[in-house]
Formats: sequence, structure tokens, C-alpha cells
Amino acid sequence: MRKIKQLKSGETAPQFDAKDIYNKDVSFIAQDKWTLISFHRYASCPFCVVRTHDLIEAIDEFQANDIDIISLWPSSKENMLKFIGSEKAPFPMVADIKKLIFENYGVTKSSKFSLIRLIRYPKMVWKAMRTRYKHEIIDADRYLLPAEFLVNPSGEIVIAHYGQHYADHIAVDKILRFKS
Repeated sequence: MRKIKQLKSGETAPQFDAKDIYNKDVSFIAQDKWTLISFHRYASCPFCVVRTHDLIEAIDEFQANDIDIISLWPSSKENMLKFIGSEKAPFPMVADIKKLIFENYGVTKSSKFSLIRLIRYPKMVWKAMRTRYKHEIIDADRYLLPAEFLVNPSGEIVIAHYGQHYADHIAVDKILRFKS
């Protein structure tokens, strides 16, 4: 198996074209906007549902700061529509079941021990368990770790964040402060 390189701040973000779960075109090309590219674990992942809720709740702040969001998932479109699609996110959610975009961004790390790291975050675990879907379907690597990238208008990655546990994302306020 070939080694996938993780991206770093200062590098150029890989461009991509895809369709979201509603068949709308999604294109990430450096343009006159900041973009948060958020990689998730699978469509019914309770920690990813919490993160999606956080992004939805902060959408007005993201828009006021001229930051687009693209949310990527290694799940099938069908499972995304069944689970996370019910959240009605105001940003594109892309099913990347072959994980081609994931690989281009170096988002391939898995860890069975990540659940143990969550012991330090009992509030997050409690929140995730409260939002959990009753009939969870794991249609991707259950141990995949999330990642996020904040990209400036010229396509440069200014924050490259590879999660260390299943709920490890960039804090929304940090993204907004960094961009300001």
C-alpha cells in the first residue's frame, strides 16, 4: 500500500470537483473566498453529527466572514441522505465513497485507540450519544479520524488539522479568529 502524505499549512490545497448528495456541482478551486474543508468518518457517526450541528449553528458567522464550507464523507449518498442529510446543512455535503478526495488530502489515518482518547472529553461523548441515530450504519472505516483544512482565497492551506480522536475538529471560534 502506498504511503499517503499529510498536507501542511503553507501548501496548496488540492482542487476537486464533485457532486453533493443533492446532485449539485461542488467545485473547490482557489477563488476569492476562504473555505473550510471538513472530512468526516461516516454518515451516522455521532461525533460527526455533532460537528455538523456546530457548523450549521455557526453558518451566519461563517457567511459574515466570507468562509464557505464543504463537508466530505466516505459514505454512500444513500446513507448520507438517510442520516446526515436530514440535518439540512446550508453547505454542500459530498459522498466520496472511493475516498479519492480523502486520499488527496492525506485523510486516511485510522486508530482503534481514538475512543480511549475521548475519555478526556466526557461532555463531547455525552453530546454525541444524545444525538446518536437509533439504527447506526457504519459504511466506511469505523476507525477513520476526521480532518479539517482552512484554505485562504489563493488556495493556500492556513490550518491543516488531522484529528487525534473521533471528535477532534478545529474549534469554530479559532477558525473565525484566524480569518479575522
